[in-house]
This record gives sequence, C-alpha cells and structure tokens, in this order.
Amino acid sequence: MSALNEHAIRVQNVSKVYRLYNKPVDRLIEALSLFGKHRHHDFNALTDVSFTVRKGQTVGILGKNGAGKSTLLKILTGVLTPSSGEVEVVGRVASLLELGAGFNPDYTGVENIYFQGALMGYSHSEMQVRIAAILEFADIGDFVNQPVRMYSSGMFARLAFSVAINVEPDVLIVDEALSVGDAGFQLKCMLKMKSMQERGTTILFVSHDTQSVLRFCQAVIVMQDGQILEYSSDVLAATKNYEKKVRNSNSVLTGADEAHHADIAYGEELGDISEVRFGSGLAKINAVEFSAADGTLSNQFEPTEDVTMNCYVQSFTELHNVVIGYSLRDAKGVDVAGDNTLLAGCKVAFQKGAYRVSFNFSLNLAPGVYFLFIGMASLDGERVELDQRWPIRKLVVSGGRQIVGVAYCPSTVNVVKSA
Repeated sequence: MSALNEHAIRVQNVSKVYRLYNKPVDRLIEALSLFGKHRHHDFNALTDVSFTVRKGQTVGILGKNGAGKSTLLKILTGVLTPSSGEVEVVGRVASLLELGAGFNPDYTGVENIYFQGALMGYSHSEMQVRIAAILEFADIGDFVNQPVRMYSSGMFARLAFSVAINVEPDVLIVDEALSVGDAGFQLKCMLKMKSMQERGTTILFVSHDTQSVLRFCQAVIVMQDGQILEYSSDVLAATKNYEKKVRNSNSVLTGADEAHHADIAYGEELGDISEVRFGSGLAKINAVEFSAADGTLSNQFEPTEDVTMNCYVQSFTELHNVVIGYSLRDAKGVDVAGDNTLLAGCKVAFQKGAYRVSFNFSLNLAPGVYFLFIGMASLDGERVELDQRWPIRKLVVSGGRQIVGVAYCPSTVNVVKSA
C-alpha cells in the first residue's frame, strides 16, 4: 500500500481568502467600476495550511474562536471551496458542523434523516435499514414527526449526531456539536465515538475542552489566525502549549523562584517532568506547600484526608481583582479535581507585598499519583495571566483500598438471602 493510500485526509497549501466590504453597496460599485478600483479588503481565514491524517486516526483541533477551525472543516466537507491549495478526503464523510446545518427546518425529523442520507449518497432503501437505529439513539420521541424548526438545540444535536454515526462513515468530523445536550447524552456520544475508533473510523474532533481531547485523541492540531501552530502526536504537550497561547500570555517566566520558606525543598519530586511557566510577572506564586490536619508538611496523604494547600504569593503592584485556581491531574493529564477563588466566592486583591492564600479540602481521590497545576490571573479589565505553573508539585495518595475510577467513595456491601 502506498503512503498516500494510508491517508484518510490530505490538505496541501490550503488558503481561504474572503473579500470584506465596509458597506453592501461597495460590492456593487466595485463590480461596475470601469477602472477596477477595489473597495474591499482581504481577510485570510486560512493561510497555507498543510497536514495529513492517517486512516483510523483521531485528531483533535484546538484554537480560539476565529482561529480558522470551522473554515477548515467546511472545506474538508465540501461546504466551502478553498481559494488555493488541494484537499483530499478518502471515503464516505459524515459531519456535525453548525448545529442543524444541512437540515431543512420545514421537514420533520424523519424526513430530514432521509434528506441527510441522500446528501451523503445513500438511497432511500439504504436509509430505511438504518432508520430504526438512528431513532433509537436520538431518543427524541414523537418529535421525530414534527418539523425540526420546533426542536431545541439539544434535539438538533441528538438527531444530527445519530444520523452521522449510524451511516457508518469512513471519516467523521465533529465541530463542537457535543457541547449542547445533557451530560448523559454527551457521555453516550463519546462512548459511541470510542466504538467507532475501535472499528477504524477516522475522526476529526474540534473542541475547546482540552480534557476531551486528552482522553479521546491520538494527535492534536493547534490553530491560530488561520495557520497551524503545531501538529503533534504528543497530545499532552500540545494541549499545554495551546493553553499557554489561548490565555494570551505576552511573557514567559523562566528559572526557579526562591521559596517562601527555606525548608520547602520539593524541586526533585516532579521527576522527569519539566514545569511549564508563563505570565506577566506582576505577581508570582513563589511556592506551594501541603499540610495535614495536624500541620505536618507533606505531599503524601491517605484517601479522604483533610488537606491544606498554602500558596505563597508575591505581588509587585496593586491588583484589585485576582483569581487563583488549581487542578489536580492524573498521569494522563486529565483533571480529576480542582477549584478557584472565584468559584469559592473569595474576592482576592493585593497590595504590593507577600501573601499566603490557603485552600482547605478533603482529598477524596483514589490511591495514585497526581500533579498540581496552579495559576493566577488579574481580572482588572481584560484577563491577564500573572503566573501559571504547570505542574508545580506532585501529590501522592496511598492507603485505603483499591476502587474503580478516581473519586474515592468505597462501598460497604451486604448480601442477604431472600426468603
């Protein structure tokens, strides 16, 4: 098999340029101009984008709004034509782009199922074979016989996703469609996509949720301003880089800061992990220490133990509205616990000087190794990252008994013989 045939998607030097006009009439004036005078300015939605996706690979696409993600997906699905470059998608494609895209609002749900099937190249009889599975997965009841203009966003998502995954596509493209609907339906969709992964379906998955990308994807594309900043199979490293860029950091903090207490020496506990640190430096998190209920400093605890986390902060200016937050992540980089001062209802403001910010919580985590990611930002006007440290410390939970999952809630089991 040639290398080309191993690719499900090939994008080569693709650009998309839009002509933008200040006023609608400018378009007409430009078209009628005898001297070819331009009244538009070009907007480059995509600039020289190139990448390939192997068959059976799941690739996440990360980027802020306006990064060019949706434009790229519309080109891949044939909704848009590139201004230049080449695109090849091998096999049958199913997509979930804008909510309800491709649906006729006056058709019923059932009519739209056949309509969507026809757009994908399926005959009426081929869709008849699949309609029972589609309706069962969508689970929207009698609304399938109502015009879809009456649907809520959640119903749209249920029906659109159900059609897309039940036509057995070679390539599935999902653009934030799972951000609507209840948590149970989102889980149902993720489990279904997992089974599609196992069957060898190629999946492009656009999301702002880096945790979903970490759990689900084998590679990640990071986009900004219509260009690819990074394409990597190291999903954890790439998502870290994305989180740095999406927070609009203008400077990177490097080097180790002196700890607030001389007896805090934990630099070696992270092992081979290199800390990623960035921020404006207007205030810094100099150190973090964990202590047990009796005040003993440690980074090793038992499940359900009460823990105090003290953050030692140095502010170099006056800051009126500061948020400090943390997350504990497992070895796969997935958030398992976390909080911040804003969610906790604690208003934080600094004068120039040193502060201690304390978080008290019960460590309801299963035995394992976790990494502390912590950050501090100013919300005085536009958000400014002050200091982000990822990760800064390691926390070990041991003891108790083994359980399933990461939330430590062991059961007491009783078995009683019935009469």
